[in-house]
Amino acid sequence: MAAELEVLSSQKDFSKEDPAEILEKIISAEYYAEKNNTIQRHLKQAHLTDSTARLQNINYDPSRKINRRQVEQLITNDYIGSGHNILILGATGCGKSFFGNALGINACEAGYRVIFTRMVELLNSLSVARAEGNISKLLKKFYRIDLLIIDDFLLTDTTSAEQKDLMEIFEYRGRGKSTILCSQCAPEEWHTKLGSGYVADAILDRVTNNAYSIILEGDSQRKKNTNL
Repeated sequence: MAAELEVLSSQKDFSKEDPAEILEKIISAEYYAEKNNTIQRHLKQAHLTDSTARLQNINYDPSRKINRRQVEQLITNDYIGSGHNILILGATGCGKSFFGNALGINACEAGYRVIFTRMVELLNSLSVARAEGNISKLLKKFYRIDLLIIDDFLLTDTTSAEQKDLMEIFEYRGRGKSTILCSQCAPEEWHTKLGSGYVADAILDRVTNNAYSIILEGDSQRKKNTNL
């Protein structure tokens, strides 16, 4: 507050301003400074991989068949408040990671806590935590996060231990928390990659039943070197 007062006092005609107006300006400046600090802290903690990604910059080329109205709805972040998941599906280079990052940045800027991770990194952290006896602590961390974004979801088959760890994650996340999954594989293929058993059934039930699907089509956006 002292810093804001110093800035204001250096301005022309400061001495003529009403004290109430000066106080209002100081409080307003403090509020926006704190809000910006919170956003920057959330962005740093999210570990997003593309700081330039924005939903407003999505390429709506007709070949991609992106539902603009759906995107506009997602910009409101209402899906986070209602605990809905999002499945972003499509081939390599179609913009899944860009979309996931853009949703993450949009959520951070609205004050939500976000974590972005690749599937292999998530499984590794779960495995290490379990080996060190810290699995409960890590699961609670993932539960506290408002939005978890998992990129490269189920590119390969999983082990029984990994399936159990994923079950724990989605059991926690299923209690009103939103998760975004970016995958090259259709949900119909996930069951096999999750072992085709009861654990696979349980995971898919928690992930897909309340999810919005975004299927990205068209040519690789990397080749076009344009917004994704």
